[in-house]
Amino acid sequence: MASLFASLLFALTLAVAISTIVATVAPQWQRIARLLRHGPEVPMERLPAVRLTSRRNLIRQRATARTLRAAA
Repeated sequence: MASLFASLLFALTLAVAISTIVATVAPQWQRIARLLRHGPEVPMERLPAVRLTSRRNLIRQRATARTLRAAA
């Protein structure tokens, strides 16, 4: 009897979880599909390159040499 109750409880919680995901994604499906096909609407700037260095087993980020851009 306890195993039947546990199985029913699991099935109920799984159904609630799946329906929550579907209810969250369904209203935005068109936008999600457009973003997957065409990329972001606003172009993002690239992040600066970093090099990981290790000294005494401590990992640090150090900016790599970059060319300077002239101010507009």
